[in-house]
Amino acid sequence: MTTQGLSIVIPQYSQEVVSLLDRLETCIPNHLVYEFIVANDNDKASYPQTKEWLTKRSFHYLQNPKNIGRAKNRNQLAKASQYDWLLFIDEDMMPKNSVFIERYLNALDESDVVVGGHIYEENSPKSPYRLHWKYGSSIEAKASSNAANRSFSSAVFGIKKSCFQSVSFESSIQDYGHEDSLFGASLDQYNYTIQFIDEPCYHLGLHSNTTFVSRSHTAIQTLYQIETTIDNPASHKLTRLQRTYATRKRSISGRIVLQGIRTGRPLWKWMAIQWSSVPALQLYKLSCYCHLKQMR
Repeated sequence: MTTQGLSIVIPQYSQEVVSLLDRLETCIPNHLVYEFIVANDNDKASYPQTKEWLTKRSFHYLQNPKNIGRAKNRNQLAKASQYDWLLFIDEDMMPKNSVFIERYLNALDESDVVVGGHIYEENSPKSPYRLHWKYGSSIEAKASSNAANRSFSSAVFGIKKSCFQSVSFESSIQDYGHEDSLFGASLDQYNYTIQFIDEPCYHLGLHSNTTFVSRSHTAIQTLYQIETTIDNPASHKLTRLQRTYATRKRSISGRIVLQGIRTGRPLWKWMAIQWSSVPALQLYKLSCYCHLKQMR
């Protein structure tokens, strides 16, 4: 393994990240030259405990004067870093194993990008938060040993800085959702090597059913924005939802099915929230997408 330094960069928005910083610090190999950088993109809140933790260790805390969005904030973190390797980790992640960083470093020796995935805790939460947990456990969680689940996620990933500088996140995306889908597609277009390893982090932050459905709606709007405003051939096939829509649009029977799904949008939303139903959430997302596509 080479001796490049590692910049551990954390986009912050809704919480103190001292527990995460403490955990990451215990995972750092003795030989490693490293730094921590946190960038708070919430212009309505400050996080003094995080700032104090970083300042005591001569690391960097960035406070954005106004909200710039997840994409720009990650680009800002990369620009502020000083080492050749970057480890991005979201504020609501927590490494499962103490060898977390060492395994990422070993993989970065061989690849441009490393994704270890994330998992959810085994115990089901209370019903108002169950939809997020069920969706995350069955859809989002990346089991790297299962090839069918291998897809880029920005929740936790390692990347060579030279690679990031060639691609970066699309800065025009300010709202929630799918900036990482586009980033992953861009990595493929530039033929960068992505290695998937089985070294997950726990996803600790759960949204209520109502909030999670609302965020899902926003993500679909962002996906549609990417399609219509960003000149990239991959923008129309970033997700399985887009591919499902495109396939069904090719036949009369498929278009009838899509129209029925669109009409049922209030029902899918109600079922997703009241029953914590993942299938209903999937139908709701597709219905929102159908609505946007048919408005054109």
